Amino acid sequence: MASPDPLPPADSPEPTRPRRWPGSLSRWLFGKVVKPKEPTGSLEPVARFRNLCIDRETGAGAGLLGRMVGARLGWKVYDHEVLESIAHRMELSVDEVKTFDELAPSVVQDWILPLREEHYAPQEAYLDHLAKLVEAIGRAGDSIILGRGAGFLLPRSETLTVRIVAPLKARANRLADRMGVSVRTAKRAARDLDRRRNHFVRTMYRVDANDPHNYDLVLDSESLGLPIAADLIVRTIEAGRAAKVAEGT
Repeated sequence: MASPDPLPPADSPEPTRPRRWPGSLSRWLFGKVVKPKEPTGSLEPVARFRNLCIDRETGAGAGLLGRMVGARLGWKVYDHEVLESIAHRMELSVDEVKTFDELAPSVVQDWILPLREEHYAPQEAYLDHLAKLVEAIGRAGDSIILGRGAGFLLPRSETLTVRIVAPLKARANRLADRMGVSVRTAKRAARDLDRRRNHFVRTMYRVDANDPHNYDLVLDSESLGLPIAADLIVRTIEAGRAAKVAEGT
């Protein structure tokens, strides 16, 4: 099983073109026509979970967790890659697209639009591209998507939806180390980003991101630790695959 492409470090230069993509994403990005695989003569059982969507509280370690699960399963992880691909389609830099990322359109209307009307069209384009990209990733399968309400776009019957949480103090400590700021500043940043993400999900999908009923699993990365949390997710996906095999026999 092939391992997923490694993610670039935070300070690496932005690529001028997204890296290798599965067939349906290549068609979405570049308009390429990819020939379907020839049938092998035997039908393989369809896995219960074709994709994994990870929602998260800021600083809970979901990004690292997604990479750990991706390495175990050989699945591709989409986090910064989402911004790269949308930036490619919109012909903007990743930093420009990042200003729209997980930002509810009502915020743009209420605050940015009265000041700079030209900002609204890119925001609408970002939302349109995001929806189409997530759908393309879903069709490709064997994928892990971080945040952006992806779990509310893809079919619930084929998608394992997980929310990663942790106490605010632990999240602030992790953010402070990563950002090189004080714990107090990191705590404020975590609260602000959580509000932004929650508002995005509530506005776009009419759901409460904090409601555990919206997910298959809610895991505390502080009490469990990331290795155990990753193992639980991998075992769930593997169990779903085994269940589908049993149904086919």
